[in-house]
Amino acid sequence: MKILVVDDHALVREGLCQVLQGLDPHDPTLVLQASHCTEAFALASQHPDIDLVLLDYHLPDMDGLAALAVFGK
Repeated sequence: MKILVVDDHALVREGLCQVLQGLDPHDPTLVLQASHCTEAFALASQHPDIDLVLLDYHLPDMDGLAALAVFGK
């Protein structure tokens, strides 16, 4: 499974990454991290096979709802 975590707080991203990577020891989870939407969109274009995006609602460059619309395209 490939998951993208988008949050401007490094501690939140790292904590989620630790939890998500430990979910299934037999099927490794790749967790990508972005601190803002611009970075997240770039990662999503490089990894079109992302299974899940965990998206903060309050981001410095775009609100999460607007970003969700971009991811949905």
